Amino acid sequence: MTTPLLPDIDLARIAPLPDNMKRAALRQMKSGFSTFSYKHVRSCFGDLFNIQPAMFGLSEATSYDKIDERLVRVCKAGAELKNNRQIAKALHAFATSGGVTGRHHDFFPLAMGIGRKVSFWLPMVLALEEQPYAVFIDPRRTRGLTQEARHFAFSMMHERIRASDDDFSDVNLAIIRFGADDNDGDRAVRLFTDDGVDLYSLDELEGMVSSTYRIWQEVHEERAAEARRKGTGTGGLF
Repeated sequence: MTTPLLPDIDLARIAPLPDNMKRAALRQMKSGFSTFSYKHVRSCFGDLFNIQPAMFGLSEATSYDKIDERLVRVCKAGAELKNNRQIAKALHAFATSGGVTGRHHDFFPLAMGIGRKVSFWLPMVLALEEQPYAVFIDPRRTRGLTQEARHFAFSMMHERIRASDDDFSDVNLAIIRFGADDNDGDRAVRLFTDDGVDLYSLDELEGMVSSTYRIWQEVHEERAAEARRKGTGTGGLF
């Protein structure tokens, strides 16, 4: 039986927890998919952060109107369009006000010892306040990156980006989350950095991921057994 992969954000939320809390959190994980996706605004990150072409001169920043036109074309009307627009608008305001620019760089996924891979970073390096940053974006309203989950994610970022490549040994790390809707229905950027964060070691990360997937497999097998009982009518009278 193949155990489904956990989304990176859920892995970061759950992996640092004690085993009993891991099990409770994993049992709350729902099967299936969200009613909408943030993939459309993710496809706009290069324009939103003014990623510059490597072989040419500086290009002008993309206007928000052009990004919004693209979202209107590709998003489903309703919740998907609203939520993708909110993230795009917040990131555009953040990048514009801070004069953010960047360049493309592929940071490949980090392979863990149990055969799973994680990717807590975008394929780019941004200049924030004239300092280089590798960034990860969490757009979720609920069940997003808590303080302890950010600790986990920053540790993964450090291992993949700084510890494995001397060219990026001094790069800063940042995670972007978003506030709740304000009176105008907008969500503002909340920027977190790894300043002062005592990072987990690679061995600690491997252990947390391994125990999380061990318990996740057990939960998945419990669900499969329950589904079989229901299918054969052996689930009891009540």
